[in-house]
Amino acid sequence: MEISKLTWKEIENLPKDTIFFISISPLEAHGPHLPVSTDIEISKKIEKATMESVEKHGISCVSLPPLNAGVCKYLDEFPGTVSVNWRILYKMLFNIMNSFGKYGFKYFVIINFHMDLYHLKALHQAIKKIRKKEIMACEPISAYYFRNELFEKNEGEVHADVNETSLALYLFPEIVGSYNIKPFKIKFNLINSFKNFKEIGANDAYIGSPCNATAEYGEKLFRKIVEKCTEATLSLRNGKTVELPKKIKILLRI
Repeated sequence: MEISKLTWKEIENLPKDTIFFISISPLEAHGPHLPVSTDIEISKKIEKATMESVEKHGISCVSLPPLNAGVCKYLDEFPGTVSVNWRILYKMLFNIMNSFGKYGFKYFVIINFHMDLYHLKALHQAIKKIRKKEIMACEPISAYYFRNELFEKNEGEVHADVNETSLALYLFPEIVGSYNIKPFKIKFNLINSFKNFKEIGANDAYIGSPCNATAEYGEKLFRKIVEKCTEATLSLRNGKTVELPKKIKILLRI
């Protein structure tokens, strides 16, 4: 169910324990083979499948319009990347959730496939602040990502890599370009995580080995992510939220 297709009366009559989903990811360079919309396209597919999974449990779910915005400090030197200040994103998300909170709704699941640290700071700062209004929200994908519960341990796979390219081949192969490109790997440590891609030599806007991607692996990853998001959503209804690791929260001062 999409909120944009409902009247205000229909929205007013939704169960107050309805779970609202919102996909948030920016336009961002993803190597020479993937579109700049890769993150938001993956997010929307995950959202749709997660909602269908959760609805099987008899829970009302509503999709909010996607927010095609985010912080992209790593790749803001590449054409097509659109980056906003993290405080702007934080305020936008907080205000969206607060608006629906005024009508008595209190559950929100943020589907995000973009891991820029300042982007995550914006999302999780909004989640933290909205809890003061007794509204519960979670952003599960980054939490599971930093807990190493999503992808296989492939050293050096960071961005527009074997994981993202495989997901794209499974979810939207018609807009995937030639991914038979030379692997580029670099140790992506804490120091590198605050540098942009050109500073660390990733001049084609990817880090990893997209040439090893397959649609079959993409399907496996997708099903696992949806399973994790479903798990997090059901936990949210029971008053529990999946959290970022403590060390990430400390780093981001959340």
